Parts: sequence; structure tokens; C-alpha cells
Amino acid sequence: MSAELWTKLKDTLQLLIIPTILWSLWVSRSVEVLQIRLEQQEAQLEQTRSQVSTINQRAADTEGRLVKIETTLGAVQKSIDRIERMMERMSVGGQCQPTGTPYAP
Repeated sequence: MSAELWTKLKDTLQLLIIPTILWSLWVSRSVEVLQIRLEQQEAQLEQTRSQVSTINQRAADTEGRLVKIETTLGAVQKSIDRIERMMERMSVGGQCQPTGTPYAP
């Protein structure tokens, strides 16, 4: 009876251990695959962060240029306004003839 008990015990252990070993191997492989995917996503995230940083720097540079352009346009507009006032004064004072005729004092 000892041999029969040993055979049943051996069969039971084989039914439990073999699937457990296979399941462990499958889980181990799944964990490796997930680890590789995680590393790839971390690398992609770092690349995206670098790109965002570059874009932010470009945006800041562009903003600085726009401020300079706006300042220059403001100065140009003031000059145009001043020229227009000068032309209006010259026209009202009789110093300027209508277009198409030369200036004659």
C-alpha cells in the first residue's frame, strides 16, 4: 500500500507542480515584456519632454522677437503720425499745392 500511496502522491504533485512551473514561466516572460515596454515608453517620454523643452524655448525666443517688432512698429507709427501732422500743417498753411502741380512760392 505504500507504493500505491506514493504513486497517488506523485501523480497529485505532478498535476500541481507542472502547471505551476509553466504558469511561473509565463508570468516571468510577461513581466519581461512589460519591463521592455516600460523602458521604451520611458525613453519616448524623455524624448517628448526634450521636444517640449525645445518648443518652449523657441516660443520664448519668438515672443521676444515679437516684442521687439511691436516696439519698432510703435516707433514707426509715431513717425508716420508726425509726418502726417507736418503735411497737414504744410497743406493748411498754403505751403503745399495739390498733387500734380509743382510747388511755387
